Amino acid sequence: MEKNRKGAISTRGHTKSGTVVSDRSKKTVVVESDTLDYFPKYRRYARSTSSVHVHNPDEIGAKLGDTVEIAECRKISKTKAWIVTRIIKKAQGIVVLQRGGGRSLDDEAERLKKAEVKRAALPTEEQKAKDKEE
Repeated sequence: MEKNRKGAISTRGHTKSGTVVSDRSKKTVVVESDTLDYFPKYRRYARSTSSVHVHNPDEIGAKLGDTVEIAECRKISKTKAWIVTRIIKKAQGIVVLQRGGGRSLDDEAERLKKAEVKRAALPTEEQKAKDKEE
């Protein structure tokens, strides 16, 4: 819950978890969650993803690649009716999202370099070679 001059934002209704796929806005993140639906008529499962615009309070501060828990709340803006309640798992290393379509991976990698999304530096090839020698 967030405390500000308007009071706390209370949660209600559903809760779910997902991965942050965009954190470009100031207090908004886009969370993508996978669902597995069963269709009894065909006796099959169908996998789908849904992306939701979620309010990201300053106290929580979810970043790109984090796995978060979100809860339904009152309407905050035209597109936001969810709030990040906690970070389940922080992203490690360089986060590169693999998407089919949209931006090319080169543009996405360049954007990540500019945004400095590195949380913990991954070992370089030289460091890996030194570790193998020892």
